[in-house]
Amino acid sequence: MDYRTRRLRLKYSQFRVLVMGKANAGKTTILQKVCNTTDQPKIYSSKGEEIDLSAVVPSTERGEHNIENEMIFEANRRFIFHDSRGFECGSTEEFKIVQDFIEQRGREIASRRQLHAIWYCLPTDNAHRLLTGAEARFFQECDPGAVPVIAIYTKFDDFVLQTQQFFMSQGEEEEDAFENASLYAPHRFIKEYAKVFNETRFPPLREVQLQGKNCPDTNCDKLLDKTADALGDDALKQLFVCIQKNNLDLCGKWGVNR
Repeated sequence: MDYRTRRLRLKYSQFRVLVMGKANAGKTTILQKVCNTTDQPKIYSSKGEEIDLSAVVPSTERGEHNIENEMIFEANRRFIFHDSRGFECGSTEEFKIVQDFIEQRGREIASRRQLHAIWYCLPTDNAHRLLTGAEARFFQECDPGAVPVIAIYTKFDDFVLQTQQFFMSQGEEEEDAFENASLYAPHRFIKEYAKVFNETRFPPLREVQLQGKNCPDTNCDKLLDKTADALGDDALKQLFVCIQKNNLDLCGKWGVNR
């Protein structure tokens, strides 16, 4: 590790992410991939006290959830995640909690308490309803300030299959239709569906389409690359890349010596 990297690490020691999205949007799987683990995270209160996981995971107990709680995976403790669970219910109270959290953490002076990025998971298995309710309100009303928002389009495999069905309905054979769908689906999605963000007041700064998230050999390199690209602070970008322990490609692209 060179002197410059050591100096930058003195300013930042952990990277804090607010993870948003509906239940079953693939949030936990993505975080596990990012941290290179299949384990569940440990949950800590804002005071650093470990919380019983069973008290916050079941949907029936969402009222016990606190956005200030920190999710940390033992495989990579330099990531701190916050979950906006309950936000998708669309209540004014939950929206205000998320809004206040982003505003307060975004303007924190102490780097150890700052919010560094927002990952918003948006399932594409029903692309016609990409922005409804809480999602539409967030991108229309919630100003993230200097905190970059990355839209993560999950379940993109389903959208590819839907596009394949379209080509098959036009008379193409199954294999040809799948090959064409794999190539055309990303463009089709952006052109026909993701364009709704252009009409919002606070659109995401970057976006990424994730396929095959449930496959053992699938990682989230695209998400990591997009996040690094969205970070404006050089020291923070250096930290973010450094904590990807085994991602040599990412380190090489952004010129970081681990």
